[in-house]
Amino acid sequence: MALINMISVIYDYSWYAFAPIEIEKTQNNIALLNQYISKVINTKITLFIPSLIILGLFIFFFDNLRNETLFSFSLLVFLFSRSQNNLCFFIGLNKVTPYFAINTIIKISCIGLIILTLAEKTDFQYVFYFLGISDILIFIFSTLFLIKNCNFCYSFSPLSEIYRELQKGFKLFLTNLTICVMLNSSTVILGFFLDTKTAGIYNVAEKIVMLCKQSISVLFQGIYYKACSIGILKTAQLNRFLKSVFIIYFGIYGLGTLLLLIFPCLIIQIFSNEGTSESSHYLILLASIPLIASLNQSAYITLILHHKKNIYFYSHLVGLFLNVFLGSILCYFLKVYGIIIALILTEIFITVSLNFAIISDKKLNFFKSQID
Repeated sequence: MALINMISVIYDYSWYAFAPIEIEKTQNNIALLNQYISKVINTKITLFIPSLIILGLFIFFFDNLRNETLFSFSLLVFLFSRSQNNLCFFIGLNKVTPYFAINTIIKISCIGLIILTLAEKTDFQYVFYFLGISDILIFIFSTLFLIKNCNFCYSFSPLSEIYRELQKGFKLFLTNLTICVMLNSSTVILGFFLDTKTAGIYNVAEKIVMLCKQSISVLFQGIYYKACSIGILKTAQLNRFLKSVFIIYFGIYGLGTLLLLIFPCLIIQIFSNEGTSESSHYLILLASIPLIASLNQSAYITLILHHKKNIYFYSHLVGLFLNVFLGSILCYFLKVYGIIIALILTEIFITVSLNFAIISDKKLNFFKSQID
């Protein structure tokens, strides 16, 4: 699953950051808007080809997957479903509410079907079918909404436009890839050094923390659109907004950290019935990670808006090497505790480096008092 997540990050590429900006520029011109949305869809279709090859190699080199045709095909369905996602268009068009409604109805229905129909442990392979089909349905219904309410009309895109789109977002794609590798590297390292049971007990705690961290991406959708609507020309106003985001995130995720520290056993029991005490202990040690990660979001947004992708990219690239190097070394000596130390140090490094880049730039420094 960790490797599938790494493959599917190809489809995130750079559109969550760039699509709202481009749509903001073109939404008053239906022809240009249709051309841009079609170009993104066509680029994602193009990216499905290398991801399909990688999945094929992944299945080929693992004997247990080659013998599990049903499960292997479910991975293909899941991967294909990730290849198309219209959320970035809805953010740019300021129509997140209808997308949220479509997504919520289909996802709740999917969860309900999984609970009602999958009772045995051997049924796990069908989960990817349910998840994949639900994502495909979300894409279909959200596209129909764009056609009916936004006059969207699909068109083919020249290969030259697709190539330019890939060039434009390549640095941000590499950043997204490094983030995904960091999120999943702990599982791979633990699997290499420790037994499956220990890795599984740790993973319960880590997945809960990463779920909390994933909520940052959910909040990002609304905050980023607001930042785009303010624009980089109104620097003082934008900086005040980003400073308020920094403070609010500190409050929200600070409270969340306290909840993880106070009720670790209760939270773990919701997700697992085994190894509760060990997982709770690991959850306490990992609890600060979402808070640390949330404090780099304001810096991330302003760097993207001001086209300073290199700073963001190199901070995460160095963070990746730091995570893998420290994780491997410390896990050998300290086992699970080594992985936890490596994760926390990596998150601190990325957050400090991004905020330091902002503080070093007088124009972008949202921590100082702003004058219009």
